[in-house]
Amino acid sequence: MSRHRIPGLTSSLLTERACAGLQIPYTLSMQQLETHIDIHAPASLVWAILADFRAYKRWNPSIRGILGRPATGAQIEVSLRSLQGSDFRIRPTIVRVREAKELRWVERWTLPGFFSSERRFRIEPLPQGGVRFHHDEHVKGIMARLLPGRGHVRGQSGFDAMNAALKQRAERACVASLAATS
Repeated sequence: MSRHRIPGLTSSLLTERACAGLQIPYTLSMQQLETHIDIHAPASLVWAILADFRAYKRWNPSIRGILGRPATGAQIEVSLRSLQGSDFRIRPTIVRVREAKELRWVERWTLPGFFSSERRFRIEPLPQGGVRFHHDEHVKGIMARLLPGRGHVRGQSGFDAMNAALKQRAERACVASLAATS
């Protein structure tokens, strides 16, 4: 889990205020960003690209790199590119891996209710062939709206850019694979 410090804000200060019956001047907020794209490639190929963390820097415009491995319970280090073009790192924990179906990670601050972000990648087979790739993020906590580079600040455009790059990479690999076998 990620650990972040906010100057002047401690868990004991919050506990003291809560126990004294004082209102903490924040409300919980939640932001959701849900996207999808149809990809004309098999789920196994899309999964292989998604699970190859070392290759992200070669194709992914918003997630510039991931250190670690795609395994439930693993802590990873993710390098993200903000809309302004600067990189920042998060250290989420992978909470779900279902091969060729789903990858999900969660980033949380140590103080409950302050900040948590769940990023989910889901591969849904389509009846006519290919897959629908779902790419979602749910951000919660009193700091969700206040932190640059979090939640919707990353923006729909960053998610769409990653989705389009994944589609392009998977479809090119699929065509190359078909051409090699014919």
